[in-house]
Amino acid sequence: MQNRQLTRRSFLVKLGSTAGLLSTPLISTSLLAAGNGKLTGAKLSGNNGAIDVSFILDSAVKHKVFTLKSPDRVVIDLQQTEMEGNLKQGQHNRPPLSGIRYATHNDGKLRIVLDLTTQAKMAFNMRAQGSSHVLTVSLRTEAAATAAAAKAAPQPQKAAPQAPAQSTTRQPSRQGDFVVVIDPGHGGHDPGAVGRKGTREKDVVLAVSRKLKARIDAAPGMRAILTRSNDSFVPLRKRIDIARDNHANLFVSVHADANHSSQIKGSSVYILSEKGASSEAAKLLAQSENSAYEVRVGDVRLAGNNAKVASILLDLSQNETMDRSLELAKSTLKELARVSNPLRTKVESAGFVVLKAPDIPSVLVETAFISNPQEETRLRTASYQQKLADAMFRGVRKFQVAHAPETLRGGNRLQRASSGTTADHYIVRSGDSLSRIADHHGVSVSAIKAVNSLNSSNIRIGQKLKIPTNT
Repeated sequence: MQNRQLTRRSFLVKLGSTAGLLSTPLISTSLLAAGNGKLTGAKLSGNNGAIDVSFILDSAVKHKVFTLKSPDRVVIDLQQTEMEGNLKQGQHNRPPLSGIRYATHNDGKLRIVLDLTTQAKMAFNMRAQGSSHVLTVSLRTEAAATAAAAKAAPQPQKAAPQAPAQSTTRQPSRQGDFVVVIDPGHGGHDPGAVGRKGTREKDVVLAVSRKLKARIDAAPGMRAILTRSNDSFVPLRKRIDIARDNHANLFVSVHADANHSSQIKGSSVYILSEKGASSEAAKLLAQSENSAYEVRVGDVRLAGNNAKVASILLDLSQNETMDRSLELAKSTLKELARVSNPLRTKVESAGFVVLKAPDIPSVLVETAFISNPQEETRLRTASYQQKLADAMFRGVRKFQVAHAPETLRGGNRLQRASSGTTADHYIVRSGDSLSRIADHHGVSVSAIKAVNSLNSSNIRIGQKLKIPTNT
C-alpha cells in the first residue's frame, strides 16, 4: 500500500473506551492538533458483527479514516504519531474484523489497516477521556446494523395508550399544557464523561431526567417529554426537532460535567451565546458536549450546515427568547445553589447545538462534576438525583408561574388575585402542605407565609392562600 509493505500485527490491549456511530461505508475527516502524539494502547470490543476498535493516544492528533474495497479494509492515518508499548503478532477473527496491520512512514505518519471479512458500515469518533484521547472506529455488518435498528424500533402497544419508550416523535397533547422537553445528554454509544468509579454521565443524567419528568407530570397544567427515555442515541438536531414538534414551552438539557482536576465541583447553567462562548472554559465545554455528533455521515453532517439546519439556527435578534432563556437559567441556578455550591454564581453561555431552537427558551444544566470523587459518589444515589431534579423543577415552575399562569389547571389552579398582580390565589385541598404548595409553585415557604401573614405552617382545607409571583 503506497509502495510500503505493512506488517501484520495485533494490538495488546492496555486501556480505552468504546464509542462509535453508524454511517455509510466511506468517511473521512481530520482533527487539527499541534505537536507529535503517541499511540499508547488499543481496545477491541463487541461481537456478532458489531465491533469497536479504540485507539488510545496521549494527545489529539491530526487523523484521517477511510474505507477501501477489493479487499475490504479500513485505513487509519495518524499524522506525526509514533507507537509506544509492546505489540504482539497475530490475527483477529471477530467478524467483520479479520486482522490489524500497521506501518510507520518516513513522514512521521502511522498507518493502521483493519482488514475486514466483508463490507461493513464504518464510523469513527475522537473524544477526550481524562488525560488521553480515544479514537474509536465502529464496524457493523449489514445484518448487525439491521438487527440494531429493529431492536431500537418502537414496539406496538397492546394495552391502553402509554408514553412511548423513546420520545422521538410528537406526543399527544392536552389542551393548555405547559410543555417542558427534558433532554438527557449523550446516550447509546456515547457514554459522555466517565467518573473514576466507572459512573457514566449518560446513566446518571437519564436518572435525574426521569425524576424531573415525574415532578413536572405531577404538577398542575404541566407535561414533560424526554428526548430519550432509555439508553439510546438521539442526534443533537433530532433533540431540537422533538421540542419543536411537541410545541415545547421550555427545553432543559441535563448533563454532568468533567474536568482534568478532580478538585473542581459544583453546578452550572448555560444558555446559548450570541458569539459562541462567554469564556474559554465554556467554549471548551461546548466543544466536548458537541463532539460526539459533529461528524460526517456520508455527505451529511449531523450538526452541520444543510437547508434544514440552517432553517432552525437561532436568530440571535430574537431577544425575547434569549431573555427568557436567561431568566430560566438564573432561576434554575439559584435553586441548584440550595443543593450544592455552584461552580459559578452567574449563568454561562456557550455554543451548544441543543440550545439553538430559535423560539424555545432553552438551558443546559451541568448538574455536578462526575470527575470529582465526592460528587460522583452523590450522583450515584437516588436521593441526590432527586434533589437535583427538585431544584430544576422549582426553576421551571417559577418560569411557568411568571409567564404562563393560565396553564395551572384543575383543583390546584391558581386564581388571579383581585387585589392586584403581585400575587395569585390558591385554594388548599386535602393532602396539601405548605411546603408542597410552595414547591409546586416554585416559591419559598417563607414567601407564602410572609404574603399571607402566617405565623406557622399550619393550613386548612378550603383556605385561600396568596401565592407571590414576584419572588
